[in-house]
Amino acid sequence: MTHSSMSLPAIKLRLDVIFEVGRALNSAIDIDELLALIAGKTSELVSADRCSIFVVDGDNRTLWTKAQTGRERISIPIDSGIAGAAASQRAMIHVEDAYLDSRFNPEVDRQSGYITRNILATPMFTMEGELIGVLQAINSNRGGFSTTDMAMFDAIAGFAANALQNSLLYDELRKTFLSVIEVMAASIDAKHKYTAGHTARVATYSIGIARKMGWEEKELDALRVAAYLHDYGKIGIPDAILQKPSSLTDNEFSQMKSHAEITRELLSKMHLTKQYRDVPLVASSHHERMDGKGYPLGLAGEEIPLGARVMAVADVFDALTSDRDYRKAMEPKAAVELMQRQVGTAFDPEVFAVFEAFFEQELNFGTAG
Repeated sequence: MTHSSMSLPAIKLRLDVIFEVGRALNSAIDIDELLALIAGKTSELVSADRCSIFVVDGDNRTLWTKAQTGRERISIPIDSGIAGAAASQRAMIHVEDAYLDSRFNPEVDRQSGYITRNILATPMFTMEGELIGVLQAINSNRGGFSTTDMAMFDAIAGFAANALQNSLLYDELRKTFLSVIEVMAASIDAKHKYTAGHTARVATYSIGIARKMGWEEKELDALRVAAYLHDYGKIGIPDAILQKPSSLTDNEFSQMKSHAEITRELLSKMHLTKQYRDVPLVASSHHERMDGKGYPLGLAGEEIPLGARVMAVADVFDALTSDRDYRKAMEPKAAVELMQRQVGTAFDPEVFAVFEAFFEQELNFGTAG
């Protein structure tokens, strides 16, 4: 089907879609949200049932969906199907009857029960001309993709390629940032054999609790960073105090407590994006208590950042269930029972309830009875 004439309402609809994508490109919208918007609006633009934005993974020789409508994420061999053909030929491919084309891979249809009729796929390139992905639409609701559809599809692929390149770059930068954070945390853990792995466990527990509370991924990312850096101020505490095998004197304990304020001071010197701007306060507040008797600021109740209230539970639980110079680790159930006595004074009751549910369900041990 190659009809190209269009009514004025149809032209207006397409212009509206293009302008909406353009506005999104120039706004502060999340890149993954932008890609999902492009996939959805491209389906609308060419009246397709489904649209997918595939990423080229050259190392693993696969194409995987970064954004898609109508199905879960899929991964296929890079030389498979119509999308693979568009990638290898570096050209748009239009298939009017998928099951009559030898390049079509019906495996996804077999697994999902979906029936593909027609396909439009075009490669996407970076500004440097490197193949980065494939934009694919399937099953035109008008009986086939028109020449106008193809022209619009090719144009929107340029938008998608730019957004995809930014998304992949962001992912790489994020991974690098988090790896540096983990190395910083490990350098503190390495100061004493009994704290090895402490920050990673606190991060794992904190993220598990927060995810169960319904936090969004960006919030979880910020909490993860804060958790990994919650003890970073210990870099300023003498090893003789950190590694003392017996109880600390009042003066030594005062010095130990100062690590929270040192954490805030050090992290406040970092250049942090808006997403992570609360990390210094959250990381340094995990010793605050609901009754206001904690440190370093003596915050109480909801004055304490929610992330710090989550970390407070995770931090104490890990401390109780880990070996120390002066005592053996407690059994998890016993540790929870001990912590229950401080709910409302040290720990946020709502956070603690989620904490109990998380460990019962995710780590398979009971906390009741």
